[in-house]
Amino acid sequence: MNKIKNLLLLGLLAVFTTSLSAEGIYVLDAQRAILGTQYAQNEFKKLDEDPDFIADRERLELLQTEGQSIIEDFQQNQETLSDEEKLDMQDKLQDKETEIQFLTNKLQTKAAETQQEVIAALTPDFQRILGELINAKDMDMVLSPQALFYADPDFDITDEVTALLDVALAENSE
Repeated sequence: MNKIKNLLLLGLLAVFTTSLSAEGIYVLDAQRAILGTQYAQNEFKKLDEDPDFIADRERLELLQTEGQSIIEDFQQNQETLSDEEKLDMQDKLQDKETEIQFLTNKLQTKAAETQQEVIAALTPDFQRILGELINAKDMDMVLSPQALFYADPDFDITDEVTALLDVALAENSE
């Protein structure tokens, strides 16, 4: 019975693999194509240079250093600390951790917002370029890499779409 299952599985894999190797089937990571553009890189650079973002990132680094210092101090002196001092250190550390979590979430949210703004801004151009590319290459199917276990890198058109987006955006800005 297991031999029959294995033969059926091998047969299905052979048919599926053969059909995917046909011309006209491509792989595209749309998000990577959009976020790989020069426009996206410029937007993330603006975020990295934003004074509020820099201040929050520096504050986060300081809090992490202070938290680590409290932990090290506690570890070195825990035998000589009174119960009250131990509780005070735990409270300070918990306050630091709460603020660290808040700032981490704030920075991640701002980065995610920037990413979504870039995707929203470039989606119309992306869709137009993908449509033109589908027609030019007579594509039968475009698959997301997340839907595949493996695809030959030769089928991946992500970098090509990124380059075409960069060209289109450069032409639009002129």
